[in-house]
Amino acid sequence: MKKVIITIAIVIASMSLANAQDRTTNFTQEGRTFVQQKAGRTSKTAEPTGYTWKDSKGNEYPLFLHTYTKGEKAGRTTCYVFKTSAKTGKEYKYYIPDGEAIASKILAETRNAKSI
Repeated sequence: MKKVIITIAIVIASMSLANAQDRTTNFTQEGRTFVQQKAGRTSKTAEPTGYTWKDSKGNEYPLFLHTYTKGEKAGRTTCYVFKTSAKTGKEYKYYIPDGEAIASKILAETRNAKSI
């Protein structure tokens, strides 16, 4: 009986700890104002661009650049967009096919624009 009570207490404690971790928020400080950041929306290596991606259905999405920091693709840049799942309604990153080629064109154009 003692083991059952201890097991139930451990399960309840771990569930409450998991809920407490879910409630943590990311924020930035702008002067005296704290601004909440959406988790997962952008990362340190994500760069929004002024370009858009049009899929085969005709939907347009803003393009983001991502520079890989780990693995065999470290240092290379690719493109992705944020899409919303029709089934679950959750937002996810969709990496563009041939994203590295598109990213290199975007980077080349922005470099040329800065040099003018």
